[in-house]
Amino acid sequence: MIRVLIVDDEKLERVLIRKGFSWEDHGFHIIGEASSGEEALNIIRLEKPDVILTDISMAGMDGLTLSEKIRKIHPQAKIVIITGYREFEYARKAVQLGVEDFLLKPVSMEDLSKVSTKIKADILEEIEKERSIERLKESTLAEQAIILESLLQRVVEDESLQGAAKEKLRASGLYHLTEAHTVWNMRIREQNGVTDESRIHTVRELLGNCVDEFMVFQHSSQNLVVIHKSISMEDSLEKARNIHESLNLRMKLYATIGISCVHHGVDELSPAFREAQKAQSASVLLGRNKVISYPEYEAILLRNEKKREMDWDDFTFSVENHLEEKVMKYIDQYIDFITSSNITDIEYYRMMTMDLISKASSPLYAIGLDLEALYGEDEFYKNIRSIHTVDEMNDFLKETISKIMALHKGRKSKRGRKVVQDALDCISEDLYSPELSLGFVAQKIFANESYLSRVFKKEVGQSFIEYVLKKRIEESIRLLNTTDDKVYEIAEKVGFKDSHYFSLCFKKVTGVTVKEYRKGREDV
Repeated sequence: MIRVLIVDDEKLERVLIRKGFSWEDHGFHIIGEASSGEEALNIIRLEKPDVILTDISMAGMDGLTLSEKIRKIHPQAKIVIITGYREFEYARKAVQLGVEDFLLKPVSMEDLSKVSTKIKADILEEIEKERSIERLKESTLAEQAIILESLLQRVVEDESLQGAAKEKLRASGLYHLTEAHTVWNMRIREQNGVTDESRIHTVRELLGNCVDEFMVFQHSSQNLVVIHKSISMEDSLEKARNIHESLNLRMKLYATIGISCVHHGVDELSPAFREAQKAQSASVLLGRNKVISYPEYEAILLRNEKKREMDWDDFTFSVENHLEEKVMKYIDQYIDFITSSNITDIEYYRMMTMDLISKASSPLYAIGLDLEALYGEDEFYKNIRSIHTVDEMNDFLKETISKIMALHKGRKSKRGRKVVQDALDCISEDLYSPELSLGFVAQKIFANESYLSRVFKKEVGQSFIEYVLKKRIEESIRLLNTTDDKVYEIAEKVGFKDSHYFSLCFKKVTGVTVKEYRKGREDV
């Protein structure tokens, strides 16, 4: 209902307006009457009516003065002035105050109906506009959040995207979060009836209650990633333990949270994320449903100094590129290290197994997977705990790392195809832009430039430059066949800044010059 206030110092006039028109039937509700300007202002301050009908001639405060004051305390209100014939010109001044309309005394119910109908339509239109603006704002904010989360997910996996992240974070007002931060990697054990949306909503709510500044998003591995602004790892650990306790007690959700050391700047988001992943993966040895810091993970690795004799970079490169024979040699070398240590402690074997599998799993992080993707969380934990001998350790390592290589190979291929499709869509959209380049596309789709160049050639069968050139020349041929545009005009339309360079490219692709092509077409 649209809320109406009637203001007139003559009671008879107020009664006539209230009783003479079926307000309720037309979608209006009379919230009150006032016999003076001062009384009206008091009601307006409290009730905020949508429409105010006021007489122009009243003792003490006239209708125009009242309108001026209304504009200051309730500018959204629609004001209708009621006036006599002699005051008609005077009433025109009310228009300058933003008065919606005016009625002549004695008030005709027909005129009142017309004015009220018009005002109702205006109010409903304004309400709908406000709703549309709010929906647009919500939609825009949601889209911005999705884009930002997608970017951050790629940034924590690929350090080459840090430049793009800086600009996006600055634009969103979140750049300060990364000045000094820890990254949390949260695995919440799935339970029936708990959706991804409710899980992230719960965590965001808990974070909001005990953490001043943070950002949380869902990683492709289904873990939740938290960027927590903090200059102290102890502070982050305390906050994480409070949240962990709340998840356990209030929500009956079991979570393992890996916490990185404190890092500084966007450039260190990726290293911090890797630390958080490693800390979280140590739950296989330290136990699940707890908060684990990166130093705790490092303490496990320090149990065997000999492992540092291996070339870990080459090992992970071999796993990532599915060099099976080389990987198996590394495993044999690792087993030799373990055997030569002359340690028979079963927990030692399990820790060293986890150590090597953690190294081998690092390529999976870049494609959004982790160790539990191989077996499932419970099964993987059970398999580690079942190791009692070096031979069992050797068998499990080779079986698991073979699965890691196969999984990575399959997902890497799919990822490459997705990146290429994104690149093709971008090329199609900006094909005729002079700014189009490999770097331009890579930045737009948040991909590493050298990686994009490599997978593009593999999937498309042409280099990026060859593909773009061919598409532009194809369009130039269409323009040559359908228009009388000059060569330089066609060159500009298909994205060449220099018509001479366009002519050279045209001949390279078609085998003839532009002039020869046009002459051949005319001869036909």
